[in-house]
Formats: sequence, C-alpha cells, structure tokens
Amino acid sequence: MFFKAIRDCSVPNKAHQVGCGVLWIERNSTNISFPYVRIGFISISAQELRAELSLFRSDTYNSYIASLCTHNRSLWDSTKRLLRSHSAPSPLRRPDGSWARSDEDKAQLFANHLCSIFQPFPESDPTHTYQVHEFLNSPLPLSLPPSPFNPSDVTYAIQHLPRRKSPGYDLITGDILRHFPRRAILLLTYLYNSILRTTYFPLLWKFAHIKMIPKPNKLHTEPSAYRPISLLPIFSKLFEKLFLKRLVPILDSQNIIPSHQFGFRPFHSTIQQCLHIVDLISSSLEQKQYCGAAFLDVEQAFDRVWHPGLLYKLKNILPSTYYLILKSYLQDRYSVVCLRNKLSDYIRSNASVPQGSVLGPLLYLIYTADIPTHPSTNIATFADDICIITSNHEPSPVSGNLQCHLNDLHEWCKKWRIVINQSKSVHINFSLRHGSCPPITFDNIPIPPASCVRYLGLYIDKRVTWNPHTRLKRIDLNRKFGQLRTLLHRRSKLSLDNKLTIYNMILKPTWTYGIELWGSAKKSNIDRIQSFQSKTLRTILDAPWYVSNHTIHTDLNIPTVRQVLHEKFKTFHSKLETHPNPRVSSLSSLNHPLSPPRRLKRRWPRDLLVE
Repeated sequence: MFFKAIRDCSVPNKAHQVGCGVLWIERNSTNISFPYVRIGFISISAQELRAELSLFRSDTYNSYIASLCTHNRSLWDSTKRLLRSHSAPSPLRRPDGSWARSDEDKAQLFANHLCSIFQPFPESDPTHTYQVHEFLNSPLPLSLPPSPFNPSDVTYAIQHLPRRKSPGYDLITGDILRHFPRRAILLLTYLYNSILRTTYFPLLWKFAHIKMIPKPNKLHTEPSAYRPISLLPIFSKLFEKLFLKRLVPILDSQNIIPSHQFGFRPFHSTIQQCLHIVDLISSSLEQKQYCGAAFLDVEQAFDRVWHPGLLYKLKNILPSTYYLILKSYLQDRYSVVCLRNKLSDYIRSNASVPQGSVLGPLLYLIYTADIPTHPSTNIATFADDICIITSNHEPSPVSGNLQCHLNDLHEWCKKWRIVINQSKSVHINFSLRHGSCPPITFDNIPIPPASCVRYLGLYIDKRVTWNPHTRLKRIDLNRKFGQLRTLLHRRSKLSLDNKLTIYNMILKPTWTYGIELWGSAKKSNIDRIQSFQSKTLRTILDAPWYVSNHTIHTDLNIPTVRQVLHEKFKTFHSKLETHPNPRVSSLSSLNHPLSPPRRLKRRWPRDLLVE
C-alpha cells in the first residue's frame, strides 16, 4: 500500500534539489510463465513526501470511518477499542521480591494467588464450627427427586442463552447448541434428568478456565490488581438455568430471601434500593433529625464463602435431593489460569460460590439471608453491599443504635467466617443541623467518617444536594467524549445517524443512570449535564453559533435533561405500586404515612411525580 501511494504521486523529478529517494517495486502477477519485476526510483523532497504520506493516511482513515456501521458491528468494535483502557504488559512481583516475566511464570503466580484466596477465613468460633459439622453428618430424611425436565424446557433454555458469551474449555458456544438436532436435545434431557435422580453433578462440568483482567487505575505488577473471570462449560450453565427454576419456588414459599435484599432478584434494581435510602434520609431532614448510616464493605465476599456453613443453611431449608445436588455441585471444583496459550497448575476451590455460574449469586443470597437486623435501625443490602441507617433528634442515640447493630453483625460474621473491611467502610451523618454523631467501631476498629459516599453508583453527600454526583458525572462524561472524539468531532466522516447512535448508546446512559433520584437537585446541578449534552450535540451536528440549542434538540429529536427526567420517573413510578416487595411498593405513594409534613423548600424524588 505504501509503494502504491508513492507510485501514484505525480511529483516532478527535482534532481537539482536536496531530497530523498523512494524505491518502488512492482511484480507481474498475471503471467506466471514469464514473471518479471520492475524497479523504479523517484527523487522527492522530504517535505513533499511527508505531505503525501499524511494525505494518504488521512484519506485512508476517513474512508474507514465512513464505512463504519451497526449491521456488521464495526462501529461497536471501533468504540470498544477507543474506550478500552490500554495497559502495557508488565512483569509480576513475587512474594520474595523477584519478577515473573514469562507467561508460564505469570500464570503460575496468578494460580498461587487465587489458591490462597479460594479458602475460607480462619475460624473464630470452634463451638459453632463443631455444631455445623455435626449437623452435616446427621442422616437425611427421604424425599422425592425434583420434577424431571422436558425436552421443551431444554430447548427453551437453549434459545435464551446469551450469544456472545465466551466458551469454557470445551469451546462450545450457545450458537452451537442452537443447531442441535432433536435427538441431541433428547439425550441432553436424559442426561440432566439423570443428575436429578442420582444427585451427582459431573466432575468435568466443575472445571473452569480463569482469565485475569487488569483492574483500572491499579499498579499491574501485583496479582491482586487483576480480576479473575471464570469460563465454565456451557452444559453446566444450561443445567443451572433449568435447576434454578425448580429452586426459586421453594425459597419463595419459605420467604428465605429477606425483603431488604435487592441484589440478583427479579423486579429489583439498584435505583429502588437507593430510593429507599434517600427516602429515609429526606424524612429525617424534614424532621430536623440526625441521620447516621454505616456503609460496610465485605472483604472478598463471593470468594470466601465457607462451604460447610452454606451447606448447613441449605440442608435446613431444602429437600434432601436438592441439598445433595448442590452439595455435589460445590465439592471438588477445579480451575486453571489461562494466560495466552499457557496454563497453570490445577487450583482447588475450598471456598467461594462458583464464579461465573448461574447458581452462584443465589447461593450467596442464601448464605447471607439470616444477617441480623435491629428494631431501631434499617438495613438495606444489595448482594454484598450493606447499609445500616437510623435517625433520631439527638446525635448520641443515632451512634448508639448503629453500634448495637454493628455489634450483633460482628458476632454473626464471626460465626459464618465473614470479614468486614473497616478501612473501606464509611460512616456518614446526614443532617442540616450543627454538630455530629459520635464515632462508631466494628470489632473495636473505628469506621472512618466521610462527607460523601458512593453507593450503588450514586454519590450521596451529607446534605443530599447531588452536587458531587453531577460534578463527578460531568468529569466522567468529558473523559468519555475525549476518548470518542475521533468519531464525534466536527470533521469526522462518520454519518450523523451513527454519531447519534454512539451518543444515545454510550454517553447518554452515563448520565441517565439514577436520574430518578438526582433529578431532584437544584437547577444549577442539572444544568451541568444539560450543558454537556448541548455542547456534544452541537459538535456532532457541526452547528454554527447562531443556531440555538432548542433548535438543535428539536431537529435531532433529542429530549432535554428535564424531559428525560420526567419520562424516566413516570416509567419508574408506574412499576412501584404493584411491586411484590413492600419496601418498594411503599415508595409509590406521595402521602405515605411515614412521610412527614414538608418543612424545607427542597424537592425530593417523590416530588418529581407531580411536576
């Protein structure tokens, strides 16, 4: 391509000037019996050569940009490359200070690190441990196996498998299963029903390949700066999807999962949980109360689940056959770290719920379902995110109630080998009054205070002004727009439809998340996001200065931030009243009994419905 560009250049020969020579070679590919090669030499100045090469690169890139479209995913592949954090491969530091540089050494170092993580925390209550093992060794009552699967159940599950998931070690994907003939579906159904009858989960389906993904903004010389991603065989995940439908009705009939747990549950979302927290805070501010909250971080929550403790709880609530299937499912799980084409030694998981599995999140919810509550506090959990909140007219009872709940939680964590990371936990006081609540501790270690907390993707400050949230979101939007500037700038050859698609699918979801809550902020905070949208659309459209923002939004059929706010909240609010969880349904009424009379001249998320 380079020689063709030089060959096509119509530059006169300037032998009397100082320049450079460009050698070009052309082979004859039409006559195989008599091939020949032509060699030519063009004398060209360095400045002209640079100009021609720059023009060639620009034309090539512009033609590439103009060819991007959504049909063949070339547009999404291009945006993925631009948004991906590029990190140079770096060696890993061993515990003795030496360096692992080859792929084999790195894979083995990752495996040693994960082997130390997939272990339960040390026991701190031997009496409880003895009781758990004694209960697990007790005989089981007889029970019927789960109802068998039908070929139609397997076919339906196959049709709803994700298409772009990476395969496990067997390299079988969902697209391959979609092409299975009827006989293969019947044999697969027979195999799954055999698992239900024998209560034995195949060993080969418990083997995982682990890919290590670098965490952003981390020093990538340490193994802990990488996130493990497990790739399991698709036959295992397909059985888990089918077995999950048999398991959930049993848990629902016994109300095993508490109402304060919103994680990994259908019809529950992070915004609903955040709205519940903000509603409690707003009620306390309206009543001139002190509102204290402890946001706790569970250390390595999914990787350190104590298997005997989990089996103890499963045996208490499930029929015997269900328990035996899950027991076989958890035992003897192995994995290897795969780095490029190099594999580490086998790793045995003596703890954790299977990462990357379908049943793993539900098993963690069962394991933490009996987390202690307190009559004077409210607890809100989303998977491993724990928030304890309470309010009072005096600051001392607020910290006292929190401390009592934290003491109960500490005793529960000791029994079930769960560790709270105090350094990453946060204690925050929400109040408009002077003064602050006394500090609180967990296991006699103070929980650090803060004036703003990041909870489920939203930044909540102590006065609930949403100023930190909109400010940090604007910084994040500016960063993403800078990464996509080559596609969205004024002179980009990308079509207008594709530019708007990038904005609506990548940039807009960044600021619309949680707008049902932060939309109650004052005008100056909302205008922060509106100004970004106006500037971005003006750049995309290459509009002159005299065209108003209202005209741009109207012509492009892009709603303003306030229009999006009201539309989102109406859609969100319409689903609250009929919600099965009473915590969520209580948020739908403006005149809820818990809502106090309004004292402040402020808007709360409940007010967005009547605007």
